[in-house]
Amino acid sequence: MSTSETFDAAGRERELLAEANSWDTSAPVPAAHDDIPTVDIGPWLESDSPDDLREAADALRHASETVGFYQLVGHGVDPAMIQRTFAAIKTFHEIPEAVRQQITMDRPDWPIAGVGYLPVGERKLPRRKFGNLNEAFLLKSDTSIAFDDNQWLAEADAPGFKTAVGEFAASVEAVALRLVPVYAAALDLPTSFFDDAFAAPFWRLRMTHYPPDPPGPDGAYGIAPHVDTTFFTLLLQDSPGLTIFHEPRQEWVEVPVIDNAFVVNSGELLRQWSNDRFLSARHFANNTIANNTGAASRYSIPFFFNANADYVMECLPSCHDDDNPPKYAPVSYRASQAAVQGE
Repeated sequence: MSTSETFDAAGRERELLAEANSWDTSAPVPAAHDDIPTVDIGPWLESDSPDDLREAADALRHASETVGFYQLVGHGVDPAMIQRTFAAIKTFHEIPEAVRQQITMDRPDWPIAGVGYLPVGERKLPRRKFGNLNEAFLLKSDTSIAFDDNQWLAEADAPGFKTAVGEFAASVEAVALRLVPVYAAALDLPTSFFDDAFAAPFWRLRMTHYPPDPPGPDGAYGIAPHVDTTFFTLLLQDSPGLTIFHEPRQEWVEVPVIDNAFVVNSGELLRQWSNDRFLSARHFANNTIANNTGAASRYSIPFFFNANADYVMECLPSCHDDDNPPKYAPVSYRASQAAVQGE
């Protein structure tokens, strides 16, 4: 029996929705100074030393087993590129909506699902009772989807946007791939263990705008509470707004912005692949700047990173034994989470 036949996508989506609806998100608190771990891969990238790799892996392991997220520094992405990318996103979302709607996600005449412009109020990614109070531009890469295959506005409508996105996407994918051997070491595996799994990774890049005064009902979120369906997610944010559930504190904590640092959280596939050893972090987002001032937009850039979409993930050998057998059947991203998301 194939993994697609054994995985109940609709059932899993119902489970995720029920779990999210059970969370009480009413009383988030500011993060304390030691709530959010930091992982610095700069010394290892510079030295290529096993000792520096081990130190980074130890910090990553602690973060992933205890809180499920961390701030990544020393990653090597040029701060000037980060600023150019945020500027490009802002410019894109200032283009008249009628123009952006030419590339609306999941329009019937476009062959690739899940890419293009997502207007404010859509109940997708994640699907929830109320529409999400943000708008976004999304693209993805897969074994059969090249950069140019995504939906793009004409250059005359968005000058330089495609080029800026392409440069940033290449840089952040390189960071994700640099992290893969660190994750292997953190999981007590050879650093080359995931080489085949990530030979052609599936990823999605989302460039999100949280307007200052979006239309929506009481109880709606910028992004509704959820867990990511990823191996891990790398996030840049230009202002506060991300809130993550902190397992040791059993509280929702507001994640501060550290200049040029990625907030990294584990997702469902890594949690299952590691037999629940690494946590899958619950989180949501709002435009807290606008809530406080009534005037400012918020922008964020999450990069959702996965193994090859057809790679079948069996429980990692370091994450099970006779006393802790595998909890999940082997499954690929395409047969599991892609199905949950309607792809």
